[in-house]
Amino acid sequence: MKARKFIRDKASSTWTGLSVYSSFHKYNRSIYSNPNFERSKLTSGEKKEYYNYWKQISPIVSFKTVEMSKSLSGVFNKRIIPEEFFLLYIEPYLNNNKDVAFLGNKSIYNKWFGGELFPKDFFHKLNNIYYTYDFDVIDDIESFIDNTMNVNDFPVVAKPNKDSYGGANIYFLKNKDEVKEIIKDHPDLVVQEKLQQSELINELNKDSINTVRTCLYKDSKNTIHFLGSGIRMGVDGSLDNVSDGGIICTINSDGSLDKYAFDKYVNKYLAHPNSNTVFADKRLPLYEDLVETSKSVFEKIPEARLVSLDMCLDNTEKWRCIEVNLFGQTTRFMQYVGEPFLGEFTDEVIDSIVNLKS
Repeated sequence: MKARKFIRDKASSTWTGLSVYSSFHKYNRSIYSNPNFERSKLTSGEKKEYYNYWKQISPIVSFKTVEMSKSLSGVFNKRIIPEEFFLLYIEPYLNNNKDVAFLGNKSIYNKWFGGELFPKDFFHKLNNIYYTYDFDVIDDIESFIDNTMNVNDFPVVAKPNKDSYGGANIYFLKNKDEVKEIIKDHPDLVVQEKLQQSELINELNKDSINTVRTCLYKDSKNTIHFLGSGIRMGVDGSLDNVSDGGIICTINSDGSLDKYAFDKYVNKYLAHPNSNTVFADKRLPLYEDLVETSKSVFEKIPEARLVSLDMCLDNTEKWRCIEVNLFGQTTRFMQYVGEPFLGEFTDEVIDSIVNLKS
């Protein structure tokens, strides 16, 4: 199968093979230069098995992802997806209709999905035009803020409604004046309620919102499968995004937390560095509800077969969805504990991609 070329940037969210390989080469180099990283090399037999498995998609197969997985988990598994293959072949195959990308716009969430699953929106800004919750044009935004936002609404969150990554440009605003000032600097954003986190999650880390990344797959018969999840936590006051200084701990299929979390540079943490909570002793609260709520979101996303959701358990013990990710998803938190991202569905996805050649 010839490699398809995709270009990724903030405007298009797509990729070229060159950009992917360059990005992962730089990332892998930073990991291998980390003095805390203990490399466990693949045996010649493991390399042969891995190459023979993945060459079905492309003869250019990198061993970096599977070697990193083995080094961190102590387990070799041929179904560990090479990261570049995921972004170049697998995600584009499963989510091949780019029109569905509009559901990644945070200003669309409440109108599309309905209910009270997503944070409440106060107003939107799209291409420098302000809109109400119902998408009526706002002529005077300062008067609108003064007349519709109350003291009890604060703090609120202002963040980009599209093309965002790694928690960039997210603001927690304490009053109307702060809102009026921040919104001037961004052409596209949403201002919404700040969810209050459950005390059950605060036991892990109370200094940041700790979201759970859930990953789901839809097979060819439209059946939804829950692939896995991981809880993301801030450190020293950071956001919970790993790229912003946070850490992530994989959640096992029974809801228990894995024995370690890791950061961007795959440094391992057996306990949260601020709360000293030991991960191996904890179970994610209301795990079954998390799975079912995540599936209910995916049911309303047509023409996409892979989704990653950012979920938050609020102070009423309900799972809420903060973000829908359809393109540029990540496989790391599952694969770095030795679990193939697609699990038992890896073979069928590879077979489907290979059959495109015929």
